[in-house]
Amino acid sequence: MVGRKNFYGSGSVVSAQLASRVWTITATAERAGLNPLTYLGAYLDACAHAGGKAPQGQALARFLPWAAGDTDLTAWRQGPHPPGPHTGATTPARGGADPHTGGPAP
Repeated sequence: MVGRKNFYGSGSVVSAQLASRVWTITATAERAGLNPLTYLGAYLDACAHAGGKAPQGQALARFLPWAAGDTDLTAWRQGPHPPGPHTGATTPARGGADPHTGGPAP
C-alpha cells in the first residue's frame, strides 16, 4: 500500500481513500511498463464511450495489464497525445518554441 504518511494531509477519509486508489492504479501501470497518463486517458475515454460509466465485462478486462492485448499495451507505453484537434496537427520538434511561453522548448 502506497498510503501511510501520504494520507496525513488528505483532510478526510474519503479523499485519502480516493488518493490511495489513484496511486494504486498509477503504480500498477508503471510496474507493467505503461505510461500512467496514457493508460488513465484510455480508460477515461472508454468510460466516456460507455455513457460516463465504467466499462463492464470484457471492456473492463481490457484494462487489466496482465490481460490486455499487445495493441493496447503498445499504445499505453507511449506518451499521452496533446489535447486538441487531431487532424494533421503535429507537435513542435525538439528545440522549437515552447507553445506556452514562446521561449525555447525544454
